[in-house]
Amino acid sequence: MVGAVILNRPVIAIFSLLLLTGCRTLPPPAAERTGEEIIVAGQYFPAGTRVVTWHEPGGYNAYQPVLAPDGSVRPKNHGLRRADPAGPEPAEPPDLAGLRDMVDQFVLHYDTLGLSGRCFDILQNRGLSVHFLLDVDGTVYQTLDLQERAWHATIANNRSIGIEIANLGAYPVGEKNPFAVWYVADEAGGVRLSPPLENPRIRTPDFIARPARAEPVTGIVQGKELVQYDFTPEQYAALIRLTGALHRVFPKIRLDYPRDADGALLLEKMPQAAWAEFGGVIGHFHIQDDKVDPGPALQWDRLIAEARRLQQ
Repeated sequence: MVGAVILNRPVIAIFSLLLLTGCRTLPPPAAERTGEEIIVAGQYFPAGTRVVTWHEPGGYNAYQPVLAPDGSVRPKNHGLRRADPAGPEPAEPPDLAGLRDMVDQFVLHYDTLGLSGRCFDILQNRGLSVHFLLDVDGTVYQTLDLQERAWHATIANNRSIGIEIANLGAYPVGEKNPFAVWYVADEAGGVRLSPPLENPRIRTPDFIARPARAEPVTGIVQGKELVQYDFTPEQYAALIRLTGALHRVFPKIRLDYPRDADGALLLEKMPQAAWAEFGGVIGHFHIQDDKVDPGPALQWDRLIAEARRLQQ
């Protein structure tokens, strides 16, 4: 069992706006953090990589109410996990033991927006949510306690943890894509990300994002030939550590991915029965046949092998 720091949970006055939305929020942690912990059922668990929580300055808070253009408060973008996925939302959040029994999938998305700040804004406005954002500099942002059921992957929401990895996404080969606008040649002969934005909100000052492989990667997902720039080395380093940490906290999230009959990565939606039985690291495209994220560029074997190595 992973060691945890129990957070104090004092009584908090609930602001009237939160009452209007029915939103709950967790009190800020009373104990100090090193900055490398995730929050699960109000407890700290070490992740081994920088995690900015929704409590911190510059963090992204999915508990905050969202105002519609007319000034009304939109319904909340999340809910509590439940033992019966089809049942009513429980009055109290599940405890850690209950969560460990329910959660068995870690769903990987790319955001198609290139930067975590842009992704969070769009999710909020669309009535969606995700537990983690992974920016190009490797900073992980946690937006919700993992006891929450984030709205990111349809039928998988109740049993899964979701992460949006900042990346412009994958596009059909030969069709229009935004790469020429966002990627420019650098002095080392490769490419770097150069977002056409005044305020990209990247946490690391003067960070220059370069894909792990300089050339775009092509591959087949859902039977389509796609092209995509790889994720950054900093993203891989953080994702590997976060994946290992989630496995330690939630043992049902096995360090493996869906495989085809030959044992290779499955590159299409899983059959329903196989998906129902699968516990591990999974792509959005494994859940929905209209999705292709995290795309052909993700180095699945690297992710799983290095996350396993951390457990030794």
